[in-house]
Amino acid sequence: MLAQRGNRICGTWSYYATGYYDGRVVATTRSPTEARRIFVCGRPGSETSKECEQGWEAVDKPLRLCGDKLGDLDSERGGCYADFARVSDAHGEMEALQKQPWMQACLTGNPAEGAR
Repeated sequence: MLAQRGNRICGTWSYYATGYYDGRVVATTRSPTEARRIFVCGRPGSETSKECEQGWEAVDKPLRLCGDKLGDLDSERGGCYADFARVSDAHGEMEALQKQPWMQACLTGNPAEGAR
């Protein structure tokens, strides 16, 4: 789930691979369809090596809109590789997420304040 205020994007991610992985992400927009992830934290695995209680890990990775999907990887030619589809209804979950202190700090431009 992602929220945007100005050029700042903040949100959560999760997926299942060899176990359940989840975390938080901070990105800044570059254009109407592209952003760069600049900080992540969460369960250590393929996305991060830092638990959110320890702070943020600096990264420089893409986040792109490709039609109606979201991509977080570069394709072989540097184009869009989108594999995340929009969920049908996450309104209640989004409201709860936006009330969390880390999210409020992130959207105002200082994710480090609300990281713990």
